[in-house]
Amino acid sequence: MKNGLVSHWMTSPVVAVSPKTFIVDARRIMNAEKIRALPVVSDEKVVGIVTWRGLLRTDASVFDSTVLTKEVSIKEKRVEDIMTVNPIGIFPHSLMPKAARIMLENKITALPVFNDQRGALGILTTSDLFRFMIDELPELKRTLHVSDYMTDEVVTIGPETSLLEVQRLMGVKRIRVLLVVDEGKLIGLVTRTDMMKVNPSRFVLPHNQEQSLAIMLQSVEKVMTQQLLTVTPEQPLLKAAELMLENKIHSLPVLGAEGELLGVITESDLFRMVIQKFL
Repeated sequence: MKNGLVSHWMTSPVVAVSPKTFIVDARRIMNAEKIRALPVVSDEKVVGIVTWRGLLRTDASVFDSTVLTKEVSIKEKRVEDIMTVNPIGIFPHSLMPKAARIMLENKITALPVFNDQRGALGILTTSDLFRFMIDELPELKRTLHVSDYMTDEVVTIGPETSLLEVQRLMGVKRIRVLLVVDEGKLIGLVTRTDMMKVNPSRFVLPHNQEQSLAIMLQSVEKVMTQQLLTVTPEQPLLKAAELMLENKIHSLPVLGAEGELLGVITESDLFRMVIQKFL
C-alpha cells in the first residue's frame, strides 16, 4: 500500500454544522454538497455527527395520504435532537484497514478525522474505503473473486411481507439487507436505509400508535428497490466495490448463470477482506 493512510483518502476541509443548526438546513447542506454525513462542531471540537440515514427518520412523506394523514412539521427541530453524540473518530496517521475495522465493528458509515484537540480535520466515509480498495489494491482483481467473500446463506422474504416483519428480521438476524423473492425469482431488495425512511421516529407520529402501526403493516413491495444491480460469483471482488461506489449502494445480490440467487455481497464483506489481508 503506497497510500494507506487516512490522511490521503479523507475529505478535507470538512463541511460541518453546529448543534443548533436546524434539521431542514442540515438536509439542505447535504443535498447541495452531495454528502451523506456532517460532523457537528461546538467550540472547535467534534461533539456529534448527523448522517443521511438519521435525517431519513425525520421524513414522514414516504407513504400517500391513505396511510399517513397528518403532516408533521420539524421546522423547529435542530441537529442536536438527532445527532450521534461523541462519535467514534480516527486520526489522519491511522491506516485505512484500521478505519475499515472501526466501521465494520461499529456498523457505521462515516468517521470524523480528528486533530489532536478533537477538532474536525476531515471526514472518512465508506465511499473513501471503496476508492482505497480500487486504487491501491488492484492485484486483488486477479486473486480474489465475489465467491470468496459473499454470504451464501441469504435471508429472503416474499413481496407481501409486512414492514413490521422486515424490521423484526433485521433485528433478530442482525442484517442490513433482505432479498425479496417471488416464485423463486429475485424481484427486489430492502435495506435498513429503506426502513429508516418509513419507520416513524420520535418526530413523526410520536403519539399516534394507530397511524404508526398502519405504516408498518404495509407490504415490503411498496418500498423495496426493484431495479437491481447484481454480480456473479466469478467476477473480481473489486468489481463489487466499483459498483457500490458508482451507485452509492451497500450490497449486491449474487446470481448464477441461470439467474438463480446464490448469495449477497455487502460492504461489510469487503471491509472484512481489507482487515484480513492488511491488518
